[in-house]
Amino acid sequence: MDGSATRPRREEYPDLTRAAVVDAARRLFAELGYYRTTVQEIAKLSRVSPATVYAQCGGKQGLLRSLMDSWTRAPMVDRSLRESLTADDADLVFRTLTTAYFEITKEWGDVIQVVLDVAPHDKDSQAVLATAGRRHSRSLTAICRRLEDIGALRDDVDARLAARIITYYYGLDGLLRTREVFGWSLERAHEWLFGRASAAVLRSRSGAGD
Repeated sequence: MDGSATRPRREEYPDLTRAAVVDAARRLFAELGYYRTTVQEIAKLSRVSPATVYAQCGGKQGLLRSLMDSWTRAPMVDRSLRESLTADDADLVFRTLTTAYFEITKEWGDVIQVVLDVAPHDKDSQAVLATAGRRHSRSLTAICRRLEDIGALRDDVDARLAARIITYYYGLDGLLRTREVFGWSLERAHEWLFGRASAAVLRSRSGAGD
């Protein structure tokens, strides 16, 4: 039997309240920007007091950290990593990896943009972004080593260089940047980046190095 079914409602209230506050903050950060959003506005939208926003979520900075954690620890991140590390087909590994970039950006693009906008001006947000970068780098490096192990990389590309190339094209915000520069849909930006990144990293089907 699901334990949540017998959980007293009073014990669920803090979780429900926190979720409402986080959702309100995400909406307002995307609509108004981080700096223009006030704790009072977050409290009003989530129908709690400003004191609750501070006590349960740590104010605006705590909310930004919570959103970053939800972004970088999304289930699809771990799923993509597991699938990529167990696949033997280079095209499947690469498509799984880049599809994860697409799906994460599609779901969390607003949060990614907020963190990128705030980080240059705020030390705590810089730390948030650095944490996201480290998590991204660890996963990507492991996947590129997998590509190297199965002989999928070009002759002039090792795992370390492959990770740098993919980061250059995709990174944390490559899809957002490409969409903005060209005015494309996220889908078209993804296919464009996929074509160029795969050509720069993967061995051709004929087996040649370039």
